[in-house]
Amino acid sequence: MNGPVRVLFVVPDLRIGGAERHVTTLAPRMDSRRFEPAIVCIGQEGKLFGTLVAAGVPAIALHCTKRQAGRALWLLIGQMHRWRPDVVIVRGYSAEVLGRVAARLTGVPCVVMWVHNIGDIPPRGRVRAWTDRVLGRWTDRYFGVAAAQLPYLVADLRYPPERIRIIHNGVDVPSFAATSDRTAATELGVDASAPVVGTLAALRPEKDHVTLLRAARLVVDRIPATVFLIVGDGPMRPRLEQLTTDLGLGPNVRFTGSRDDVARVLRAIDVFVLSSATVECLPIALLEAMAAGRPAVCTSVGGVPELVADGRTGHLVPTRDPEALAGQVVSLLTDPLTAKRMGGAARARAESLFGLDRSVAQTEQAIAELVAESGRGGG
Repeated sequence: MNGPVRVLFVVPDLRIGGAERHVTTLAPRMDSRRFEPAIVCIGQEGKLFGTLVAAGVPAIALHCTKRQAGRALWLLIGQMHRWRPDVVIVRGYSAEVLGRVAARLTGVPCVVMWVHNIGDIPPRGRVRAWTDRVLGRWTDRYFGVAAAQLPYLVADLRYPPERIRIIHNGVDVPSFAATSDRTAATELGVDASAPVVGTLAALRPEKDHVTLLRAARLVVDRIPATVFLIVGDGPMRPRLEQLTTDLGLGPNVRFTGSRDDVARVLRAIDVFVLSSATVECLPIALLEAMAAGRPAVCTSVGGVPELVADGRTGHLVPTRDPEALAGQVVSLLTDPLTAKRMGGAARARAESLFGLDRSVAQTEQAIAELVAESGRGGG
């Protein structure tokens, strides 16, 4: 090795989302003596872009739209000539295609595709499937974030098992306090004594907030003072706000929009919930709730059972079952001692199995092994 391994991440953008937060927490933590990370956004910067700038990680946005694929490819080739990366890591459809083509054309030694989903909505068409097969010849590794992805990666996408590495998402546990502080809720007009249930997820159909709101109606019927904080934004928001009105939940639900103070919001809730119906992989929001010492009630989908130890750190429930979801939320709200015990177990589980340092170290090891196999070093 002649110097640190240069790693170039190519992503669509850095809007607020789990996959985006993954790269913005990973890159700044990489050992600067061994790795030099940089980020290229094909589109706009996104709200999380500033966290990279503040951390001193080189990052640039190309400001290309979906209709400017040719321009984006040309600019990507220029960036790869500029950075001369040893490894290119792509994530997101536009980045997966353009990034791999640019890496091939510029002779990048190692190419990795990092997969953050466990299915496709909508299903992949023939063009995308054909493109993926062609580009697979130039892809040295496929990184995943949950063991639950393996059937999807191997059986559905037909990626070679020997090229797949599963590296769990990680959370910086010490940055989340396992204390209670209602300030974030009271600022939204919530009574300081009210039980608070919270969720953090984009307002998209697959997150199934409809089931959550129907469960909320059942919880409020049992515990009228309960308030639900729905953190996140997305195309479903108008429909969900209308459903909230239709269910008579106006006083009991707060749509907060996207927030950049997640740790503070988590300190204001008693129970964390996720109601996803499909394609949930290894949600960072759930990891953060565990780090904050919050018990969780989640649907048993994708990689969620890898995080929630059912009956010890929270409860797993079937999808699209508001009665089951509501029942477990009520059980935790009415038994604060059990809720506290489960929250403590959740934080301990996050510390021991899903710490950010552990995730970063596994990523560094996987990259180093790949570079060593390629016979190419940095510098």
